[in-house]
Amino acid sequence: MCQFTNWYADEDGYVIQCKECMHFQVSFGTIMLTLDEQQYQTFVAIVAAKKQALVPMQDCNCKCIILPTPSNAVNIVLSEKELNFLFDMTQAADNELKASQLLSLFQKV
Repeated sequence: MCQFTNWYADEDGYVIQCKECMHFQVSFGTIMLTLDEQQYQTFVAIVAAKKQALVPMQDCNCKCIILPTPSNAVNIVLSEKELNFLFDMTQAADNELKASQLLSLFQKV
């Protein structure tokens, strides 16, 4: 049975990582992705790139932003508001992950 490290969690979503297989689960709204480490880092980068390239829309609730997933058959469709939240969530989780990795370097000494 999996044991998870919780990198981010609130009422709208979470990012967790299995301590054994090291896969990530990213849950947001009605979507849950299970990603290996490379896929997770790619997903975080895609979300950041979409956020950076975003031109503010008149209606921030219009679902017109498409995010690819590791599956070519599945894309995520988001509003500007949802993309902003997903960006904040993945950045917070990524910051926690990187801080933990840095701390582990000191524990090995």
